[in-house]
Amino acid sequence: SGDRILVLKWAYDLNLFDLGPRRWDVAVFKNPSDGQANYIKRIVGLPGEVLEVIDGNVYAAAIDDLKQKEPGLVEALDALRLQVARQRTASIRPTTGHGGMGYERPDLMAEFERLNKRLLPHLRIQRKTRLAQESLWIEVYNHDYCPPGQPGNRPLSPVRWVPLGQAAEQAWNTSRPEIVFAAESDEPLAIRFEGKPIRDYMAYNFSQMLGRQDDGNNPVGDVRLQFTVIPDGGDGSIRLRINRDLDTFMAEVAMDGTVSLDHLCTDLPGGRQNIGQARLQPFARGQAVSLILANVDYRVALEVDGREVLWTSDQQYRPNLKRGIEISYDGDRLIQPTQVEIAARRLTGRLRHLRLDRDVYYRSLRQDERPAHGPENAYLGWPGWGTAGCPIMLRSDRVVDGKFYFGEYFMLGDNSPASKDSRRWWELGPHLVQLGDEYQLGTVPGDQLIGRAFFVYWPAGYRPSWAANLGLIPNVGRMRWIR
Repeated sequence: SGDRILVLKWAYDLNLFDLGPRRWDVAVFKNPSDGQANYIKRIVGLPGEVLEVIDGNVYAAAIDDLKQKEPGLVEALDALRLQVARQRTASIRPTTGHGGMGYERPDLMAEFERLNKRLLPHLRIQRKTRLAQESLWIEVYNHDYCPPGQPGNRPLSPVRWVPLGQAAEQAWNTSRPEIVFAAESDEPLAIRFEGKPIRDYMAYNFSQMLGRQDDGNNPVGDVRLQFTVIPDGGDGSIRLRINRDLDTFMAEVAMDGTVSLDHLCTDLPGGRQNIGQARLQPFARGQAVSLILANVDYRVALEVDGREVLWTSDQQYRPNLKRGIEISYDGDRLIQPTQVEIAARRLTGRLRHLRLDRDVYYRSLRQDERPAHGPENAYLGWPGWGTAGCPIMLRSDRVVDGKFYFGEYFMLGDNSPASKDSRRWWELGPHLVQLGDEYQLGTVPGDQLIGRAFFVYWPAGYRPSWAANLGLIPNVGRMRWIR
C-alpha cells in the first residue's frame, strides 16, 4: 500500500506490435463493483478460451478447438453461464451445504460437474513467462540468515536442514551460513529441510489485532532449490531431490561433469524413469558451481551455472487433473507433503547461498463475502468463478442482437489467499448492470482495461514514529520494474 506506479495505456488501446493484453501481464483496470476505482491484478485468462484453476495452477482450452473436438460443449457452457447470470435476481433458497453458509443450486452444480468431465481432457497448463515467474517465487527459507545453531545452551531452531542418520550427522555441519560437508562414503549422505511445511502461507496476511487471516492450509509442490557448491576434494557427486505429491525428481551432478535427472513414481514402470543425461566440463577443486533444481507448472529443470542442461517434456511429466480437483479442496488429506533433500557421496566441500522458494498457489476459493450493507450475496457458498470444477468461458469480442460487446479477461492477485479478484467478484457496478445477461461475473470486459503497469516510481514511504507513522520519506531503494 502506498506504491505509486506508471501505467502504459496506449499499448492496450491500440493493440499494435503484439503489445496488447497478454497472459501474466500486471494490468490496471476499473473495479467491476463500481466502475470508478482502479484495481491492479495479473491477467491469467484471455478472450477465446475456457479457463480453470486446478491445484494452484492455471489451465485453459481454446474455444475454437473445443468446437471441433467436443461438439456441443461450448453451447452448453454458454447456456450454463446464462443460468448463473440469472441467479442474481432469481428466487434462491438457503442450503446447509459447505458449512451451513450461503445459497446454492444443486442442479447447476451438477451441470458444472457434468460439463467439466468433458472439458478436462482438453485443458492445457498455462506456464508463466520467465519474467513473471521470477516475481512470483516466494521465499520459504534462506540459509544466509540461518537460525541460531548449537553454541552455548541455545536450543536448535525447528526450522533447519537436518542430517538423515548418524553418518550424515558426522558428515554435515549446517549450523552456519556456509554449510560444510565431508561425505567420503560410497553411499549418499543427506540433509533434509524440516520444521516448516511448504504451504501457501503469506506472512503479510497476519494481523496482531485480528489474528491469523491465512493459515496456509494448501500444500505447495512447485518449489525451487538453489545453492552454490564449492568442492574441496573427492571424485563423487552431489544430489538434489524434490517432490510434488507422488512425483519425486532427483538430479545428480558428478565432479567429472556427468549430469543426470531422474523421475521416481510408483506409476512408472519399475518406479523410475531417466529424464536425461548431459556431459559438461569436469568441475575443478575450489571451483564454485551454481545449481538450481525447480519444479514449476509441471516442468522440472536443472540449471548449472545459469544454463538449463536437463528438463522434462510434457510426455515425461504431466498433471492428473482429476486428482488435482480433489486436491484443490482436500489437499491436506490427499497430498504427499513436499520434502527437499541434498546429498553427497565421495565428496567434501561447502554450500553457500542455500535457498528454497515456492511458487504462487492459486487457491480454489469459495464465495464467502457477507456484505455489511446492501444486497445479500446471491452466490454465497458457491465455488469461485474459474476454480476447480467450476470452469469459466471467456468470450471474445462479439455482436449480439446488433450490439457490440468486448472480450472478457480473467484476473488473479498475487496474494492468492486474500485477494478479491475474478474468483470472488459478485457485485455489479452500474456500468456493467446495463450489459444485462451478457456480462459474466468474474470477468473484466476489454473496454475496462486501462493499461499495463510497468514501473514503481514512488515506492511506499518509510513510516517513522516522529512523522506520526505517515509515509513521508520514499523508499527509493524499492523503485523497480513491475513483472
